[in-house]
Amino acid sequence: MVGFLGHRAMKLLGPVLVASFAAACSSGAATPSPAATATVGSAAASASAAPTSGPQVTVSILLPDNTTPRYESQDKPAITAALTKYIPNVKVTSYNALGDGAKQLSQAEEALTNGSKVLIVIPQDSNAAAAIVAAAHKDNVPVIAYTRIINNSPLDYFIGKDTLTIGKQEGQWIVDNTNSGDTIAVVNGSPTDQNAKLYNQGYMGILQPLFTSGERKLGGELWTPNWDPTSAQNEMDQLLTKNADNVQAVIGPNDNMAGGVVASLTGKGLAGKVKVTGLDATVAGLQRIMKGTQGMTVAQDIPTMGDRAGKLASMLVAGQTPPADFFQGTQNNGSANVPTIFVNTIIISKQNIQTVIDLGFVTKDQLCQGIPAGTSPC
Repeated sequence: MVGFLGHRAMKLLGPVLVASFAAACSSGAATPSPAATATVGSAAASASAAPTSGPQVTVSILLPDNTTPRYESQDKPAITAALTKYIPNVKVTSYNALGDGAKQLSQAEEALTNGSKVLIVIPQDSNAAAAIVAAAHKDNVPVIAYTRIINNSPLDYFIGKDTLTIGKQEGQWIVDNTNSGDTIAVVNGSPTDQNAKLYNQGYMGILQPLFTSGERKLGGELWTPNWDPTSAQNEMDQLLTKNADNVQAVIGPNDNMAGGVVASLTGKGLAGKVKVTGLDATVAGLQRIMKGTQGMTVAQDIPTMGDRAGKLASMLVAGQTPPADFFQGTQNNGSANVPTIFVNTIIISKQNIQTVIDLGFVTKDQLCQGIPAGTSPC
């Protein structure tokens, strides 16, 4: 896949969004083993122009689940490619907690026992993962939180996006695409994910004044463990029953969950009639936008996120202190102001869906597979 957005291209699109988040381009989840290892040999290193001499060094990637497809299909490959590019003779080990925070801690301890020099962590639980930072620091190993911050810990670095602003944008999109008196249902992400809480803070900051004034009606609010799409479908079923199917819009924080929401609406003959938000610009989400059953999504620069993670890790294993200008700011995690790399995002709707092709996020063939010819941009 061609890299999504270079820095220069993103500057042309608008200002950089700043703060924390999460997911992507594949519509099917991979089935990972609990731990997978990839040792970089001379062929891979040569392909990335990385040197092959010197002692082997291990860097570990800890993923939270395989419910959200992007972690295995996009983020891990992007990080792995960057590690092989920037670190001579790297050995990349990856683990997937499969939705279990205790398992993720155990996997982190295993990675440390096996000599990992840097942990790159997408926390399954943003609070519980503080124990991962504590365990790593006992071995003098730095931790990079990726796409989800780790709370209440002396976390070393964070790579993410402006989750709060994205939530506000989702809320404003709903306002702009509904009418006075309309009922809006809220299907939140996972209660253990700090990003889900920030998204909620963002869109409820826009919507709550309208609910209070009566200009819009709250049709109910539910949280979805592990961002599970089947749970999201069941929750939407409940909200439709509660409102006698009188719902005009749904906040669905990511495309995977939006798929569950749309499945519920389809069962009631409401798909395409109810406005639904999303996130991650997955192929499935983009295709729903083309079909009119989902209104918007948010694309994020995963290749750059992976590249920055690899470059940062290369400095750390070399014993270097990253320069201040490598970061765009800090993110407070309740315990520290964590040096943070902020990546770009862009709102995608039917009006600008061609953008994801133009910027190389997906190919036209990927996007248009199974879509009738003549459906823009196919």
